[in-house]
Amino acid sequence: MGKEGQAEVLSTMEDPDAADMLADLPSHEVAYLIAEMATDDAADVLQAMEQGRQDEVLEQVEPGDRAEIRTLLTYPEESAGGIMQTELVKVRGRQRARSAVEEIRRTKDEVGELHEVFVVDDQGKLRGWVKERDLILAEDDTLIRDITVPAPVQVPVLMDQEEIASLVQDYDLSSVPVVDENGVLLGRILIDDIVDVVVEEATEDIVRAAGTAPEEIYEPSVGRALRSRSPWLLATFVGGIIAAVIINAGEDFIERAGKLFIFIPVIMGMGGGCATQTATVTVRSLALGRIGMGDVWGVVRKEVLVGIVLAAGTGVLVWGAALVLDPAETAVAWIAAFAIFGTICLGTLFGVLTPLALEHLGVDPAVATHPLLTTLNDIIGSLLILAFCFLVLM
Repeated sequence: MGKEGQAEVLSTMEDPDAADMLADLPSHEVAYLIAEMATDDAADVLQAMEQGRQDEVLEQVEPGDRAEIRTLLTYPEESAGGIMQTELVKVRGRQRARSAVEEIRRTKDEVGELHEVFVVDDQGKLRGWVKERDLILAEDDTLIRDITVPAPVQVPVLMDQEEIASLVQDYDLSSVPVVDENGVLLGRILIDDIVDVVVEEATEDIVRAAGTAPEEIYEPSVGRALRSRSPWLLATFVGGIIAAVIINAGEDFIERAGKLFIFIPVIMGMGGGCATQTATVTVRSLALGRIGMGDVWGVVRKEVLVGIVLAAGTGVLVWGAALVLDPAETAVAWIAAFAIFGTICLGTLFGVLTPLALEHLGVDPAVATHPLLTTLNDIIGSLLILAFCFLVLM
């Protein structure tokens, strides 16, 4: 394929896979391929290598490229510095359009995708950018400062990648400038890297909500799957045992309620389903910044009203279904209706309060919400069934 084609293929691969593919190549060949890649991709592939191999390869890279890549490796992997590339075109405001075009031509092989020309002052601080279209249409003698516009977004080098993805989603941007604490331009993050972040963060939220870990997706193994899933399954198991103990304690009442046992799966399932729906909407709204801790009471009020309406409708349906099955079992019908009403109402309430409470405590709601809700739903549903059996049959 040629070295340039090989480097392009490596850039599109998952970083651990690319590192594995390079494992058997001599360090000087790997160094050549690394030098052909954009600095952000090169740093990501090197990050996936063992430290000894990483140092060995970097020693074979040209000093200029080596310094840039080493700098990127010092930033946290999921920060702006960890996903930015240093290749870009920057000019000063006092330069003319002709000079900027010449700079683009000079660096075309190094920079790759252009999108914008960044404008900096004599200290290297970002002052804005010039869009490709404006530069092409400008007269040769036009001063760059006259066609410069402020960059809608600029991010600090240590900002978390998830915050960056949230920040730029409302802007139609093809790249995002990265600056240090003094506003000096360090690099840029391209839209393809932002898309990768969105996919990665969404994947993490989905698998964590299911009670497992993102590593199962990217590094699947039986041992890793067991380690990531077992703690949450154990918590759910404990909740189920507590629910079983509660049901067992009220066995006499439940036996006196005749066919009530038929409706226990319906009661537990509906409560869990409503809780999960509410929690999923709340967790995702928090992740997207659609709601914050200042909106707590409004969010809770809305979800409680939704829960009451759903609970009332479902309670009537269960009451009717119980009487159709056995018109003589009015007690069963009332117990089932009241229990499902209470379970849905409380499930919805906990479905919104649990992620909000976790967010307030600094715990990722996507990780713990669903396992906690499953355990709470089992316990609450069992208690309500027993309580209404006691009230109706006494």
